[in-house]
Amino acid sequence: MSTNNQSRTKSFVFGTKAETLLSIKSNLTEATIPHLYFFSLKEWNENKEAVLNTIHTTFGDNLLAIRSSSLTEDGSLHSMAGAFLSLLNIQCSDRAKLRDAIDQVVTSMTDNPRDQVLIQPMVTDVDVSGVIMTFDMVHGAPYYCIDFDDESGRTDVVTSGQGVHKSLFVYRDVDLEMIKSPRVASFIRLARELENICECAALDIEFGMNRAGQLFLFQVRRITLARNWHPVTVPRVRRQLSHVEEFLRKSFKRRQRLLGDNTIYAIMPDWNPAEIIGTAPRPLAASLYRQLITKGTWCQARASMGYRDLGETDLMVLINHHPYIDVRCSFNSFLPAQISEVIGEKLVNAWLERLKSKPEFHDKVEFDVVPTCLDFCFQEDWDDRSPGILNQEEFKEFRIALRNLTRECLTPSHNNTFYRALEASSQLEKVNLSCIEDKDGYSHLDLACHLLNQCRELGTFSFAIVARHAFIAEAILRSAVRRGALSEGRLNEFKRSIKTISGTMLEDFASVSNGGLSKKDFYKKYGHLRPGTYEITSLRYDERDDLFTEAMPETFTESNSSFELTDTERCAIDRLLTEAGLNVLDADQLVNYANQAIANREYVKFVFTKTLSDALSEVMRWGGLHGLSRDDLSYLTWPDISDSLFVPIIDDIDRHYLAKAEEARISLSSAHALKLGHIITAVRDIYVATLNRSVPNFVGLGTATSKVIELEANTPTSINIKGHIVCIENADPGFDWIFTKSPAALITRFGGANSHMAVRCAEFGLPAAIGCGDQIYQRVIQAGSVELNCAEKILRPLYVK
Repeated sequence: MSTNNQSRTKSFVFGTKAETLLSIKSNLTEATIPHLYFFSLKEWNENKEAVLNTIHTTFGDNLLAIRSSSLTEDGSLHSMAGAFLSLLNIQCSDRAKLRDAIDQVVTSMTDNPRDQVLIQPMVTDVDVSGVIMTFDMVHGAPYYCIDFDDESGRTDVVTSGQGVHKSLFVYRDVDLEMIKSPRVASFIRLARELENICECAALDIEFGMNRAGQLFLFQVRRITLARNWHPVTVPRVRRQLSHVEEFLRKSFKRRQRLLGDNTIYAIMPDWNPAEIIGTAPRPLAASLYRQLITKGTWCQARASMGYRDLGETDLMVLINHHPYIDVRCSFNSFLPAQISEVIGEKLVNAWLERLKSKPEFHDKVEFDVVPTCLDFCFQEDWDDRSPGILNQEEFKEFRIALRNLTRECLTPSHNNTFYRALEASSQLEKVNLSCIEDKDGYSHLDLACHLLNQCRELGTFSFAIVARHAFIAEAILRSAVRRGALSEGRLNEFKRSIKTISGTMLEDFASVSNGGLSKKDFYKKYGHLRPGTYEITSLRYDERDDLFTEAMPETFTESNSSFELTDTERCAIDRLLTEAGLNVLDADQLVNYANQAIANREYVKFVFTKTLSDALSEVMRWGGLHGLSRDDLSYLTWPDISDSLFVPIIDDIDRHYLAKAEEARISLSSAHALKLGHIITAVRDIYVATLNRSVPNFVGLGTATSKVIELEANTPTSINIKGHIVCIENADPGFDWIFTKSPAALITRFGGANSHMAVRCAEFGLPAAIGCGDQIYQRVIQAGSVELNCAEKILRPLYVK
């Protein structure tokens, strides 16, 4: 037992939590270690009163932290970090409570008489608390992995897994000048000093900072997983980063046909790959998404609606298997075609700067960054977000162009792009699936190619148009609420009145359950659905044997009821339409337009995903004839596969493709060691990568408090989710089966306000938090239970003891 500083030995030796802090204390300059006193369980059990007297003499009336310091906690080969109890804010002067707190900490340990209890004064006026891992724990990637809380004022938020905290990855060799935040730079200086003192690079560090900016060190331990790390990881990441930097320096320059001085890469704006294919998709899924949507379909659809024509511009970039949206491309595609390039240049640059300053809007750019149509709050939002960007004449030109584009979209006419898209989609339903069987699978691959071409020409092109109409409808209705013409409650009533294909599916599911419809007929219509629309390893509904293992819960009722505007609402909306120059339709027609746009967006998606799913089935049949499993196929790109129709493979087909698949497996596995943020605004962001916190999109006004259940693509549908809050990563149509099981609420990791699941939950009146982001999602899963209050916009983990 000791309270005196000890000089540093020639070679640092880790001890218990308390012993290690004591060894570091006299050599540390970047932070302060609060005064410490520790004693063994043997000393406590032999003379509690003497120990209590020493504590009182040492700390007076201070509030104390009573922490475990077990021999088994911080070993070189194994760690039991967090296994034992720590108690905070214990009043030193209350001897009975102090004794009880120490007894609780002692009881939580292993009964080894050499185990210790560490006493320190509480750090007051806490502004930041957090944890630094000096390497990525799982892969050994060379990053300072920092999680910190700067909101709660507590010292244990990150280590307890509670609350809201920020996460970032800082490359270990980064120049501190690249770090914008002075306090983050101070965290890195502390970590580097501790690596030097401890003569160990792999450290787990707990720290705090008060409002004066003074750092405090609470704990240092070795990362025991370091012995499992592959030595090639560090040089590989260094090499990859140099190539990514070179790519960014080129791609962030000005580009032909695109307005804007530079760009931003982000995972969730616009076509949102994080939601649809995930943050590290397998090659087949990523290549199909590019083939069907991001290669050019997305912007050609918008050009047909009156937006700027970008030709066949690719929207998505893949950085070491991580998909990002090129935001400059996206913002160019939202410019009305009528405006001059001078105005467009100013707007794109301003929108990019707004997103850089407000990264939390990266999944809401159409509502909070870019005006993609003229709504009832256009002037108010312009004055708030974009003052001084355009002169008076330029602003007038932009407003007129946006109004004309919106009028064209709203005008009830069968020549409207909306109705033409619906007609094209209906043609896709008639595509012939006939296939001539052969031994080498050529006809299966030929059919898959045909289906995907039709899917692009008639399906995803039509979907892109209908989806944009749905966004316009949503924006206008939201602005009607903001202007007081509708209440938020009435808007939710309207959304519940919309009957989508999902509602029809639930009715049919119930009909199968009560014997009114055969399973065969159900699968004929819905069998193509699969969680992970582009992922070949995900099972279709008609490939599962667990969909009807239990009947539809009796609590299921049709949620759709008719919606009609009141006279007051009708008059108010008509006035707003006239004021905005959008009186090509009246209030009732606007509501009908919104109903049709939202419902048909889901139906057109349903149609094109059937064609896509059928194409994947044909690819699987082709692969099976050549000894390629679903898993093997998932690691091939679509061009790799389809080119074999026109370019002969001069080798055994299985040898050729299995080699490619294995190479892709290794590549994707190593890609996880490269830590990239959600938003890349400049080269520095690949060295200081921030995982931006997302603000959830709350659906409806309902509430739910319950246990959470996380579902994955191939989770059996027989799982009991009734009355529970369901968590899924992506807002994918293939998860529609959950609505047949009466969940209490839904939470998704990724997804926007107009995503598939947002629409579904609005239709069924199911409380939901869509697109809550990595950090909140992980805390919800870890907590085991959650409180969701959509009206008050609360998503609060409730930690299960």
